[in-house]
Amino acid sequence: MKIGFEYRSYEDCAIVLYTLNNFLYQRNDDITFSFITDEDELIFSKNYTDIKDCDLKIRLFHTFKEWKTFEGYDRLIQTQTVENYHEYNQSIKEYLDAGNICLSAASISFEHPNFYYDPIFNLIFFYYFYGFNFLNYYQFEKKQNLLGVYYKPVEGMNIHKRHREKIYFNSKKILKDDLVSYNSNDYNLKKLLQPYTFFGHWGNNHITSYIDYTTSVCNLIFETLHADSNEEDSENRMYKRQYITEKTLKSICFCEENIFFIWYGPTKLFKYLNDLGFWFLNSEFFEEDIELSCLKSIVYIKKLKNEYNTNSDVHTYLLKQYGDKLKNNVNIFNNILNNYKNSNKIINLIKNGH
Repeated sequence: MKIGFEYRSYEDCAIVLYTLNNFLYQRNDDITFSFITDEDELIFSKNYTDIKDCDLKIRLFHTFKEWKTFEGYDRLIQTQTVENYHEYNQSIKEYLDAGNICLSAASISFEHPNFYYDPIFNLIFFYYFYGFNFLNYYQFEKKQNLLGVYYKPVEGMNIHKRHREKIYFNSKKILKDDLVSYNSNDYNLKKLLQPYTFFGHWGNNHITSYIDYTTSVCNLIFETLHADSNEEDSENRMYKRQYITEKTLKSICFCEENIFFIWYGPTKLFKYLNDLGFWFLNSEFFEEDIELSCLKSIVYIKKLKNEYNTNSDVHTYLLKQYGDKLKNNVNIFNNILNNYKNSNKIINLIKNGH
């Protein structure tokens, strides 16, 4: 069977391409390429004319609201990466009930046979989108800080992230000068180019952040959502909608540099990551309260600092205790990166629907 996909951007097709990673690939021209399986040829193009004679014609897109504008396709596949859905459930159900498909890194509050959800899709999306695949990782033994974090005071667009402020200030009480908040000097052009509201250059910081992380024994990662985000109000349209971001990707990829991470975010997703085999320092202290596990981890490294005196000696101790877990994080991610175990499910959904 020939299956044709029309797409516009990487965001449209990243999930589908990931699931086809292990099949034969061939490039046809600057906008058209194919994957060959035992049964099918899957053709991708930015021009409809290249797929019009295919047995199955599919439109890939990511902006949900535009789905009713598409005509001439056998099926639509909407990909949800980066963040949550902001549509009402009724709208999502209408789209799915019409025989269309969602491949999503973000969860929703109901199940549907045409809705396929896996949080790791965002790890894959951000890995290539921000250029993590170009990074070489180097290990540095000298550590200037015990714990590092990216923290900004709660204001403006951060007003809904007070959980970060609480954990940051509690950490500061425990660690005092052993906690550093990474920052760089501000100037007019930086202030103009950085915000998403203008030019969106903020994203350029993601692959360079490892330079900051290498200076610390351990780093505290704040995910976008807090421990029970969207679990509180069942009447809210965002109920049970959660996702992970490039922040989690960093806390996994940078393990290759022998950097330890304390992860804070939705409890459900922390458990999911642990079930996949990923380990964070607060995994050692987690029972059911993720905030408490973070604070216990911070008390732990402060105790080690008091005992061993230098940051580098604390790092050496942690490597002896948990270095194998960092290596395991790297191995698990490399396996996920190169082979999606459920690719056949995605292919079957694409070909046959539910």
